[in-house]
Amino acid sequence: MQLFRLRPYLFTILFLIGGLGSYSQAVNRKMNVLFIVADDLRPDLRCYGNKQVITPNIDRLAARSIVFNNAYCQQAVCNPSRASVLTGLRPDQTGVTDLVTHFRDKVPDAVTLPQAFKNAGYTTIGVGKVFHNTKKTVDTVSWSLPKAGNVVVSNKEYFLERNKRGGKADAFEFTEGDDEKYPDGQIAGETIKLLKRFKESGEPFFLATGLKKPHLPFCAPQKYWDLYRHMSFATIAAKERPVAAPGIAFHQWQELRGYTDIPDQGPLSVQQEQDLMRAYYACISYVDEQIGKIMQELDRLGLRENTVVVLWGDHGYHLGEQDLWCKSTNFELDTRIPLIVSAPAIDQKTGNTNAIVEAVDIYPTLIDLCGIAPASKLSGKSLAPLLLNPGMKWDHVAYSQFCRPYKAITTQHPTHMGYTVRDKDFRYTLWYNLSTNSIEARELYDMRQSHVETVNIAGQQKYQQAEKKLAKMLQAYKQNQ
Repeated sequence: MQLFRLRPYLFTILFLIGGLGSYSQAVNRKMNVLFIVADDLRPDLRCYGNKQVITPNIDRLAARSIVFNNAYCQQAVCNPSRASVLTGLRPDQTGVTDLVTHFRDKVPDAVTLPQAFKNAGYTTIGVGKVFHNTKKTVDTVSWSLPKAGNVVVSNKEYFLERNKRGGKADAFEFTEGDDEKYPDGQIAGETIKLLKRFKESGEPFFLATGLKKPHLPFCAPQKYWDLYRHMSFATIAAKERPVAAPGIAFHQWQELRGYTDIPDQGPLSVQQEQDLMRAYYACISYVDEQIGKIMQELDRLGLRENTVVVLWGDHGYHLGEQDLWCKSTNFELDTRIPLIVSAPAIDQKTGNTNAIVEAVDIYPTLIDLCGIAPASKLSGKSLAPLLLNPGMKWDHVAYSQFCRPYKAITTQHPTHMGYTVRDKDFRYTLWYNLSTNSIEARELYDMRQSHVETVNIAGQQKYQQAEKKLAKMLQAYKQNQ
């Protein structure tokens, strides 16, 4: 009891003289980690201010956590974003800016986040989609039981006969059945089994749970679609492209258009827009329920007070705003992510912080909280100070990037790369021709009034000083990768 009462003061002293590793040793125990990632989840959660979405379980977790209001991924598509978080390196450093490259091909000696815990004596297991979900990119060296996520989880999502054709079919489908009928219900179930195992064995663990929704196709049990039966999805805010935005910033919704019920070109009908928004929200609620089951079991087993919990989305998403659907841009809606951290290791603080942070900060934060020394240089910064003092001064910015043409994420070599920086007031993007290293387009957006860009003000005299400052920052960032 005496140690418990001294913990806030002990932490402050040890943080100043030796970091969180010293604190971890002082309390003579290893903190576990429950690492939850949801695919394509933008911050449409009640704890982020969206009162339309139904997310009671995530909101309950948020109430016992620090919620990062302004967290950003490093590239708004699955493989680069996850490779960045899990290696602690930025996309140009991992060499991963597409959906097919495995970071080991570019940085074979990288020590991943779960690998760092494994090397420190933890049991590390990943269930579901943690790394990008291909055989090549699973990275078996990171895990104590490398096949766990591949053996126990089905990929079956379509159950209607018209959609059982292999590959993409309808963009959404909801059928009667329990949660375990679909992959995320199975992922939650396997996570719960592993928590029980860890409770019985007492072994320190790093357990990564990768939920597959709300990624397309939007498939889940019927009851989640029914949750939104009385809700209106009639309006898409900021539906037009930002004024004066360059064409290179956009794409033609190729990901969505690959589904058989979506037109190959042209606009969607109003009904299609409303159905897709409702289906996306239904899948968020499905994910919320799985997280609730996992957290309930963590509490029931008495593991909560010795487990750091991190919930994050690998990137954001567009739902018709700015003439865009899905991800794959440098805009705010695609780069901004939910990030929620529960850290009982530092006498659980709660609340929200408006500090600008990056997904690449997750790796150094977790090893900091658990007293693990980094095996190599990491590009992010530990967020432990913000967990202790969410309102502290924090002057960092966030960097993201995206390649063009669109097919550069799959089959083509990129010809252009857009680098973007977000500070507390503005988002600034420079589009580079990669063959000449010349800047071909500039975007500057004032973000003080909205999380959606509406007018490109690059080149305007009124913002010349801000643009000059941000351009200098971006150019230095690009050169130092």
